[in-house]
Amino acid sequence: MNRDLSVRVNNRQSGQITLEDEEFIFNYHTETDKNNFVSLSMPVRKKNYIHKRLHPIFEMQLPEGYLRAVIQKHFAKLTETDDFGLLNLLSPSIRGRLAYGNDNNFQSSPYSLDELITPLETNLFQELIERFALHSPLSGVQPKVLATVTNKATLTLDQYIVKAWGQDYPELALNEFICMTAVKAAGIPVPEFHLSSDSQLFIMKRFDIVPNERCLGFEDMCVLQGKSREDKYNSSYERIAKSIKSFVSPLYQRQSLEQFFKMLVINTHLQNGDAHLKNFGVVYNDETDVKLSPAYDVVSTSCYIRNDVGALTMMGSKKWWSQKFLIQFAQTSCDISKLRAELLYEECMKALQQVMPIIDEKLNNSPTPHQKMVLEHIASLIQK
Repeated sequence: MNRDLSVRVNNRQSGQITLEDEEFIFNYHTETDKNNFVSLSMPVRKKNYIHKRLHPIFEMQLPEGYLRAVIQKHFAKLTETDDFGLLNLLSPSIRGRLAYGNDNNFQSSPYSLDELITPLETNLFQELIERFALHSPLSGVQPKVLATVTNKATLTLDQYIVKAWGQDYPELALNEFICMTAVKAAGIPVPEFHLSSDSQLFIMKRFDIVPNERCLGFEDMCVLQGKSREDKYNSSYERIAKSIKSFVSPLYQRQSLEQFFKMLVINTHLQNGDAHLKNFGVVYNDETDVKLSPAYDVVSTSCYIRNDVGALTMMGSKKWWSQKFLIQFAQTSCDISKLRAELLYEECMKALQQVMPIIDEKLNNSPTPHQKMVLEHIASLIQK
């Protein structure tokens, strides 16, 4: 199997990844422009970037969990399915600021957004997996797939992440929809998202592809901190704040730090114990235009793990933090004044209350036992 893979940035050849003697080597081409860097943490230079495993920026695009298992099951007999092998398999269909090999050649019959939101088939997600699994460079362990969707207004093709759930985490789509609705109500930027009519699917539009098919750069905090996916719980919220200060452009630092603080407030009150390094990131046009990305992957994990704790430490603790604790963090790590932090905190509290009518409506609409469990649990957290 090919152990070399070319990398393009904004459709221009930038460099090459090579696997040699159990080392991953990335080198830029001599003519690569400084603006065609593959990562904010890997500026263009003559010296190679050598890692013992796939560089974090490239590893970020590999599937995990359910999706990885599906791909490995289908292709293990045909080709190697280690990290480099998976990147090779997925490379023809990876679409974004970074691309690999030759031009994207993946084509498949798209769905309409209405078909995803109001599915006519009970096995729609399995159909999506069969059609799009090999073309879904999505991290995270939750069952998910990247589906191509026709935009009726512009007649263009958009990409939506479609998430399902298994028996271990019942009604996770409903859980994420409620939590993301609270995040949106708090004034935190979020992608377009939907819940299917049968509550089986959570559907979210990719936020790194903007109008005219222009692709933004996106890097999660694992990449910015030089960590592999296995280390996504091995950090602190203080370190994320430092990463924001290090990589976000001066023009956007204040709003990004305030957004980060509000996300922590919402995550704390909803008891999201999965707010790890891969669930925060930055988006950018270039290295002078970097800001915190929209919020994503917000769920109440204590619905399923009743004594769950925070994913990362804050001031040395993973226990759910009090208002006083969070306000202190805002002051010491996010450079937010006490008065401003209290105002932002109150905005989050009001946003959580705005979700209650949605929860009450769903509770009054004959929910299943699992739906009732999720809704009542989130309501109890909001009302604390």
